[in-house]
Amino acid sequence: MSITVYQDKYFLLNTKHTSYVLYADQDQLLCNVYWGKRIERIEDFAGMELQKYHESLRFQERMEECSSFGGMRFKETSMKVTFADGVRDFRYKIKEYRVEDNHLAIVLEDIYYALRVTLHYHVYEEENIIEKWRQAENIGQDNIILERFYSAEYGVAGTGFQTINFNGHWSSEFQQYSESIDCGKKVYESLYGLTGHNVNPFFVVHQNANEDQGDVYYGALQYSGNFKTVVEAVSTEYVNILTGISDTDFEWVLKPGDIFKAPSVFSGYSSNGFTNMSNTLSTFARKHVMPKPLADKALPILYNSWYATFFDVRYEDQIKLAEKAAKIGVELFVIDDGWFEGRANDEAGLGDWYVDREKFPYGLEPLIKRVNELGMQFGIWIEPEMVNPNSNLYRNHPDWIYRYATREVLMGRNQYILDLTNNEVIDYLINCFDALLSENNIAYVKWDMNRYAAEIASSSQDTGEYKSIWHKNTQGIYTIIQTLRKLHPTVEFEACAAGGGRVDFGAMAYFDEFWTSDNTDPLDRLFIQEHYSLIYPIKYMRAWLTDDSMNHRTTPLKFSMYSAMCGSLGIGTNLNEVEENKLKQIKEYIEEYKGIREIVQFGHVYRLKSLKNADIQAVQYVNEDSSALFVFLDHGRYGKKYHCVNLKGLDPSSIYRYEIDGTEWTKSGAFLMNRGIDVQLVGDFDSLLVRFEKI
Repeated sequence: MSITVYQDKYFLLNTKHTSYVLYADQDQLLCNVYWGKRIERIEDFAGMELQKYHESLRFQERMEECSSFGGMRFKETSMKVTFADGVRDFRYKIKEYRVEDNHLAIVLEDIYYALRVTLHYHVYEEENIIEKWRQAENIGQDNIILERFYSAEYGVAGTGFQTINFNGHWSSEFQQYSESIDCGKKVYESLYGLTGHNVNPFFVVHQNANEDQGDVYYGALQYSGNFKTVVEAVSTEYVNILTGISDTDFEWVLKPGDIFKAPSVFSGYSSNGFTNMSNTLSTFARKHVMPKPLADKALPILYNSWYATFFDVRYEDQIKLAEKAAKIGVELFVIDDGWFEGRANDEAGLGDWYVDREKFPYGLEPLIKRVNELGMQFGIWIEPEMVNPNSNLYRNHPDWIYRYATREVLMGRNQYILDLTNNEVIDYLINCFDALLSENNIAYVKWDMNRYAAEIASSSQDTGEYKSIWHKNTQGIYTIIQTLRKLHPTVEFEACAAGGGRVDFGAMAYFDEFWTSDNTDPLDRLFIQEHYSLIYPIKYMRAWLTDDSMNHRTTPLKFSMYSAMCGSLGIGTNLNEVEENKLKQIKEYIEEYKGIREIVQFGHVYRLKSLKNADIQAVQYVNEDSSALFVFLDHGRYGKKYHCVNLKGLDPSSIYRYEIDGTEWTKSGAFLMNRGIDVQLVGDFDSLLVRFEKI
């Protein structure tokens, strides 16, 4: 059994390799007593809870599962409430618990007020993941205000930990940073109205771990709105971790009978460093988070016409590009921004989601038909959450945006944000895109979002509920995409937000891939992709070949293609300006990628070497029978030509066949992992792809 209860006060949650143990102390305070390698006997934990410090530090000492503001707690707490009479803490007793299959629910009720909080734990035994979430229920007659209601709280015993997250911006997403958490607290928070580009909704806490060794505690929040993660070194020798909806400018009025559900956190423990964590999360995500049936299907190779035509999207030009794309082996042809009414630039048209008849006199059908005849599927770009002031939608409904009545609306990228707390807006968008997808054979949609939150006010909400807007906005986004998926279950959706601004486990439940970054520089992408893979699946990582380099850098085609082939490959180069010889080479690389696509998108990933601290970058993908190794050199150093790479994840007793520079080799998995292979890379921007087949 994955869940065992002892003496109605000890709760053992076991996955295949890990254990998470809760207990209720003498005052019915629910606490975590252990998180780590699997322990079979729950009885072993009886009597192990000791009072190490003075009674006045009891709340500081306990690794609580549901700490509340007030009550002699001086650490960051997981919830904060205000009752009708002004009382502002939650003092509870455990009312009951329920165990059903792999699910544990522990019900807490305030000892005086009519507030019930249920803590939920779902154990994914084979996948070594425990899902945690909580919900608050008003079982009385007076309103209750939730000022803070994080999804989960974790305690990790000991000191000397480090915490990891990202620190980036547009074009520089997923820049990984690690720092000690010896005292005080570290806060990772987004106030952008969505996930954003700088920090990301996950936590990783470790003790001097590396790719293969060390204890790592981690969790990924299933949420795409304003979030907060707090990692605090509590003075009584443990790390307290809280994550959930940001409490900055947040307030939720819980009316009688209402239930508020916080988003889930998917958490785990690795005793074998970061690689195990990454592959555990990826395997779990494919089984339990990604939308079906596309979760188990490899993503097609797409061509996006943005860099060839920009906003000047016209039937004749797109046909020419499609014919060239088909010749090089593209499977999905996508037109980007500019296909709808009034869209000559980014100053007009957003919100008017109707085909521009000047650009497409007979609609999209002739273009789609030709694309399909060429053996490709057809895709399109949208930006549902935005509206330009210069649009029919805004002229007809100026009250459909977030705004203050007495303030000029701040402009961002020549657009405003539509009010997704307003059901009329949601219905309008669903109807527009349902019609677009129903009337046209569209197989793919790129959903973009290009500006951040500003005015936190809505004409459809009472002023007393303004602090709930950004959570309701996130729910509005989910409602739209969920409805469209139900209406069009075979359509592939990509999440894009000015690059990687909506990469999270919340979006993953509704979208089939992420646009990782608007930065397509192949060298920069190696770093972005390396860090991204720490938490997120390779399959969801779209990577393109383009002509554009933000750094005005020229790289060989092989280096650029191999960089993009480390993810789900796309082509964005202007095919109108590519010489025939280069087109032939691109076609050959596409065919090469098709041969390893299943390994890259579904295999385990191993970050073997990084240009952050080595001469080369090496990343390996492994499935049951095959492996693909990419090696990159940014520039030569001191005449060094050969570099040794030790592989990982192979069967030590099996023999593998591989070829390098025309020479075929057969070596054992043990040799390849322990001795390694020598690869030759010289000059600037050299690269290599080696495929290994088990024989």
